[in-house]
Amino acid sequence: MANEIELKLRIAESSAHLLNKHPAITERLIEAPWTRKLVSIYYDTPDLSLLDAGLNLRVRSMAGSWFQAIKSTGQSVGGLHQRLEWEDLLTRNEPDFNKITEPHLKNIFADLRLRDSLKPVFIVDVVRTDWLLQYPDDSVIEVSVDIGDLKNSTDKACEHICPIEELEIELKQGNAYHLFELALALQQDIPLSIENGSKAQMGYRYLRPQPLIKTHTQAMNIKRYKQPPTTKQIMQEALTSMQENQEILKRVNHTPAIYHMKLANSRLASALAYSGYRATDRDTLSIIQDLEWLSQFLISPCDNFAYQNLDAILNGQRYQRMLLSLGAWLHQ
Repeated sequence: MANEIELKLRIAESSAHLLNKHPAITERLIEAPWTRKLVSIYYDTPDLSLLDAGLNLRVRSMAGSWFQAIKSTGQSVGGLHQRLEWEDLLTRNEPDFNKITEPHLKNIFADLRLRDSLKPVFIVDVVRTDWLLQYPDDSVIEVSVDIGDLKNSTDKACEHICPIEELEIELKQGNAYHLFELALALQQDIPLSIENGSKAQMGYRYLRPQPLIKTHTQAMNIKRYKQPPTTKQIMQEALTSMQENQEILKRVNHTPAIYHMKLANSRLASALAYSGYRATDRDTLSIIQDLEWLSQFLISPCDNFAYQNLDAILNGQRYQRMLLSLGAWLHQ
């Protein structure tokens, strides 16, 4: 079992080649990059029992071999994904339940009815290029760019769902701050946007579409804490609220989501302003200025013109850089 920690970003296929010569990568590169084709088949029951259990089951073809992975759905804060992963080498291209030894998972997959009802539900077919980087503090990061397609899997054919254009920056060992540091360096030259959903979540959203408007996310539930929350806890919850409400606003003009995004924005600015000596450093002041800039667009209720402005802001690079900077601040 491994605890997978990675930053997921969207990158245009037309920009992916720029990674090869970017100094933020070439200066830390410890081995030649390599490219190969990955075909990942995701399994679930017709009623998506594994999804409801918070699990993904994947069988992947890579470099002439097959690998089985079971992942927890995990959590994402500021684009940083953390989840548990169990991976095994297979002898054939289908799930092998004898490879599952973790007690909790073993109990789930011991159900013969569940096993018999598992079928391919979608396929991720990409070409991946990897770069392995090392930092002076011995932190190791793997940078991967995936270009390809997400496909719906049926008994008769594979149907195209959407393109995959994704940059993953995964921490192999060391300090998670370097993930954001690298993303910020790349984003100075290459347009990047935080991706809060995994490829599996993209596939499942197709199979089980979300309602157009879902419940907004509050900036903080103070009752969760037995002790007064720390500045970091306040900021993490506010950042999560901001991004979850942002996802609603990218689809529809929703007054409660705007209100709670504005509240999260204010809490982030206040937490940074009262964070002690760090409130005097340049990076912190820059984030506070960006939060103040964003607040002027969080108008509730929003007319059509104001909403169009807000939509452009949420899809813009200044907003994305602010989110990455907040992530870096929380991990330095």
